[in-house]
Amino acid sequence: MPQGVQQDRLPHLAARIGADYADSFAACRELLAMMFELDAPSPEGRVGYAMDFDLYDYGPIKLGVSRGPASVMVRTPQLIARTGVDQFHVQYYRRHGFVLTLDGADQEVRPGDICMLDLSRPAALRTEGIDNLSAIVARDLLSPLLADVGDVHGLVLRRDSEAGVAIREHLDEMWLRGPELTVEQGLAWSRSTAALLAGVVRANTQSRAATRAELRRSQFRAIRRRIDRDLGDPALGPAALAGQFYVTRPTLYRMFEPYGGVGRYILGRRLTGVFRDLSDPSLVREPIAAVLRRWGFENHTAAGRAFRAAFGMTPSACRSQAPAARTTGAAATFDVPSEMPANITAFQGGLASNA
Repeated sequence: MPQGVQQDRLPHLAARIGADYADSFAACRELLAMMFELDAPSPEGRVGYAMDFDLYDYGPIKLGVSRGPASVMVRTPQLIARTGVDQFHVQYYRRHGFVLTLDGADQEVRPGDICMLDLSRPAALRTEGIDNLSAIVARDLLSPLLADVGDVHGLVLRRDSEAGVAIREHLDEMWLRGPELTVEQGLAWSRSTAALLAGVVRANTQSRAATRAELRRSQFRAIRRRIDRDLGDPALGPAALAGQFYVTRPTLYRMFEPYGGVGRYILGRRLTGVFRDLSDPSLVREPIAAVLRRWGFENHTAAGRAFRAAFGMTPSACRSQAPAARTTGAAATFDVPSEMPANITAFQGGLASNA
């Protein structure tokens, strides 16, 4: 590709149906007509009905955010026969949650729970408000990886489970990355998402190793993001991360083994932050103690020793020698890895649903 020519970005669609429509409820019903028969819980709920939609087209996966008022959404046998839509639907509600009805039985799906549906089968959802992130997944992308397609419909992965956290974090990352991805990258993300979904549903024998590896890669990316977000929290450590992601300590340690362990990885990221701040001329008047606190160091004496061991100088020397320090490249020692090393993605220890 010639220099300066930008690759095609993912197609993006955003819309709001609201007061500027003569009949906003009818417009929303028409927009959802291929997916669900939409209604409000009462006739009064149709008055002033409004919805926001925002979608990125990843090719075989459409990823979107929807927001709206209290709603009833039904996928009937008649609708299924009329539209022919038979993809898989994977979503979680950020607020409100909903009641899922399958074969006459109700199940509560809480905010943060992952709910998976086979759109070739009937279902009904009742919610006090729509605020969800959802993925429509092409059948021919996911079904070849599954042991039994029947495992998908009505599967709920709880928000406080390893599988639920893994899918929710992955969808969040996918949504955040949408604006910067090319069409080709979107296809790669679609394939990895299908592998991850198969891993938490139940992969077939041929796909099991690859889907388990994708699970660990996705978890590793999510844990790295959480580490960088919370570096200033002194409580950040292996115990906190294992609890937040519902993984065992041994699993967490194996993920970060090539970096000397998760504790050393966190220490390195913190020291890198301190190094860069102390080398920044715009922060020269900030007390060193304040810099150390910002990066999660409570014991400044221990932090000073760790800094000297990593960079061969004290924090105060780093500040006084800032121009030279910035050119040494010493801080690159702890730069974020681009991916989890391939030699540790396939270690034993899958989800309980794969056992």
